[in-house]
Amino acid sequence: MTDASAPPFASVTICTFNRSRWLRETLAFITQQDYPAHRWEILVVDNNSSDDTRAVVESFAGAPQPPRYVFEAQQGSSYARNRAIAEADRRSDLVIFTDDDMLGGAGWLQEIVEPFTRPGNERVGAVAGDVIPVFPEGLPAWLDKQWEPLAFRPDVGVLRPSQLPMTANLALRAGVLRETGPFRTDLGRFGHRLTGSEDHELARRVWGAGYTIWYSPPAGLRHQIPASRLTFRYAFKMAFDSARSRVIEKTTAPGHGVGWLLSRLVTYALHVLWCGLLSLLSLVIFQTGWSKRWLTRAAKGAGYVAECCCAVGRKFRGAPPPT
Repeated sequence: MTDASAPPFASVTICTFNRSRWLRETLAFITQQDYPAHRWEILVVDNNSSDDTRAVVESFAGAPQPPRYVFEAQQGSSYARNRAIAEADRRSDLVIFTDDDMLGGAGWLQEIVEPFTRPGNERVGAVAGDVIPVFPEGLPAWLDKQWEPLAFRPDVGVLRPSQLPMTANLALRAGVLRETGPFRTDLGRFGHRLTGSEDHELARRVWGAGYTIWYSPPAGLRHQIPASRLTFRYAFKMAFDSARSRVIEKTTAPGHGVGWLLSRLVTYALHVLWCGLLSLLSLVIFQTGWSKRWLTRAAKGAGYVAECCCAVGRKFRGAPPPT
């Protein structure tokens, strides 16, 4: 029989793709959690990496809580996370997602689990911790204030449905995942494609199933942002790709038909023109940093425009969203 007083069994999952340097630092803190050793596990899902990811995972075989290595050949963050759900220990009460570039303390796991254990919180479907960006290799001035903590609320408590957490620091009840289904595989990262929104879409389904999502500032993690993600090329691509993801997600929700798509198309076409003009003006007065900022905002609008055009065409043809 299961001891009712025992803490929830937690499967901590990390999905990774060619980031072994950062993964090593993440595992260094994850494997040292102050949580009963027999009540949790660590799964590392290698999403078809070509670097030394497996060797890094195996180097922690002697850690207080050694991680288990799983290989997932189907490229895409949602495929990797769904594999983590499938591989989680059958005893798992909670499936906890974090990323391969996070840093935290030994109390993180206890803090993100704690809200689930409060009396009366049986309908808490998920708990999110803060995600705090840090820049070990420095932050270009033109990107200042572009990366901010979630900071949804200062204390532990329920989120509003408009406050959507990230899988970089997110715990879900295993039973809720069985009820709502896993991550959509037409959303999320695909190798070097910087699409996303799979976490937001799942959070909306959790809310829609009648559960609440809580936020725990004490369970915050530091998200390491390397210099390779702080270039103009990366920022431009991320803005464009993430906007496309939002359109794909919303067009499958009620109330987002052709009329909504056309209104978004017009709005963001004007947005692109306005941001492009401001970028040009900034360049004329030698404010290159502001020029880059406005261009990345134009890229977001361009992503909306491009995917809205594609979505309108798909709706008229009756075709499914891209995969």
